Amino acid sequence: MAKRLSILLLATVSAVVFATPAQAGLLTGLLPGLVSPADSPSTCDTNMTQPFKPWRDSAYYVLVPGGSFEPGGPAWKSSGGARIVRGNESFYVRSKKDRYSLHMPAGSSVITPPSCFAAGHWKMRFFATGGGTVRVQVRVKSLLGLLSILDGGTVRSGSTWKPSPEIGLLVTNLGGILATDSISFRLIAKGGSVRVDDVYLDPWKST
Repeated sequence: MAKRLSILLLATVSAVVFATPAQAGLLTGLLPGLVSPADSPSTCDTNMTQPFKPWRDSAYYVLVPGGSFEPGGPAWKSSGGARIVRGNESFYVRSKKDRYSLHMPAGSSVITPPSCFAAGHWKMRFFATGGGTVRVQVRVKSLLGLLSILDGGTVRSGSTWKPSPEIGLLVTNLGGILATDSISFRLIAKGGSVRVDDVYLDPWKST
């Protein structure tokens, strides 16, 4: 039975389909471990919008918890000097009243609160500007408490605010085994400082 299970797991992981280079690579830096039940999201945002429709992306997204960086939102864990500053992304896709964004010096990092998540082909996008790049790590937590850290690739910023490419991963087969409970992201600034704003995820997992 143990031998059969090992073969099944190997076959399932081997069957994972990789997306484009801008999307996440499943087998890069897979680090299983234990996480606390506190990493489960307390609520699931189901307010759907189409923030990237002007850029020919008509998918429906929900805001990652605290992803607008406006006062009153859930806090992100930060290190290396990352902080919220005045100045919103220039398109104001969430609200014309928004006034803040995230400043990340080179070498700094942030971790989002956990988001509800349904196994399948998800994608995450945000807005960025600056002189560096943003490395994205995807943190997938299972109902059994296993945490897998996946490489989401690198997003280049520029001199003006622009939407990131779609950062996505087909995790249907792996999610079926791990019984995915939540997903969060770690953003790391490299090569220079960057500004990040309006971080969105598609799809969501209803409670």
